[in-house]
Amino acid sequence: MKIMIATGGTGGHINPALDLAHILKLRNPENEVIFVGSDNRMEATVIPDAGYKFYGLHITTTAGSIISKVKYATSLMQAYFESKQILKQEKPDICIGFGNYISVPLILAARHLGIKTMLHEQNSFAGKANKFLSHFADAVVGCYESNKLQMAKANVRILGNPSASVVKDVVFNPEVIERIGLSKDIPFVVFMMGSLGSSSVSKVIDEAIPLFDYDFQVIIVNGKANSYQFQNTDFSNIKFVPYIDGKQALKGCTLAVTRAGATTISEICALPAAAVLIPSPFVANNHQVYNAKELADKGAAIMIEENELSPQLLATTVNMLVHDQLRCNKLKENAHKLAKANAANQMIDWIEEVLHG
Repeated sequence: MKIMIATGGTGGHINPALDLAHILKLRNPENEVIFVGSDNRMEATVIPDAGYKFYGLHITTTAGSIISKVKYATSLMQAYFESKQILKQEKPDICIGFGNYISVPLILAARHLGIKTMLHEQNSFAGKANKFLSHFADAVVGCYESNKLQMAKANVRILGNPSASVVKDVVFNPEVIERIGLSKDIPFVVFMMGSLGSSSVSKVIDEAIPLFDYDFQVIIVNGKANSYQFQNTDFSNIKFVPYIDGKQALKGCTLAVTRAGATTISEICALPAAAVLIPSPFVANNHQVYNAKELADKGAAIMIEENELSPQLLATTVNMLVHDQLRCNKLKENAHKLAKANAANQMIDWIEEVLHG
């Protein structure tokens, strides 16, 4: 098969697309996967670095004045015609959109050329691009039952996030924490606020540090673009790092305190991990709040909204959970019930069904 995937903008869209591509190649090395994304966002670097052919489209943002909106509409139309040319050149069997506005021109162009199309929605609350495109797509893969209601006229199956298929067999390597000076024999809590970090949450974590009990270790992942400077850095059981292998950290930790992005949620469920979720209030359509609520309502995670967060609440919650192994085990058990560990293979099965069924 020759598959063309449109994705971009954030890791939440890009990672599951790359994970699907990985499983496609494992299933059949002759499968060919080509990506389309924005020419000036992270996918333009991340995807070629992963070894895949990549076409970059240029679409301006909609923010600002009427002139900006006109430029956006013009660039979207230009991207549509460029997509048509790419499709005529590559002749894929199917095009798959993983959300974000970059999917729109490719999926519409594929539809108009008679090429089969599929969408993947990672979040509990479907994004605008996927809602719009669901009226034209041959198939839609969702991660939550709510996706069926949000795209009621589409052919939707709840198969899950392909990232779950990649992380389900991860085995914790203690060297991950030993390299940063921590002991493999003492429980650890990991704080991860996304690849960019969060200054506002970092300040709360900083003020909570003196309130943490001393019988566990703490890893605080700053994020590469986090400008906050931690003050409480003299505790021997606490380490600050700009980056950590998130899958390893989630697999080995006693407790994770994280954002509620789609990929993180799928990993928490598939590994599984006991988690406190602090959803970002700064994402489109409040995606992360809806994602976190899906788990919290099912006893699969603890959710604290950022406007309710305080150093005292954070420290009390962390201290309580670290010392309540039964509660942590229950969170992990309930999270694992939500995991769709075979998501990638089931999605590939459906791709083949759409093409040949």
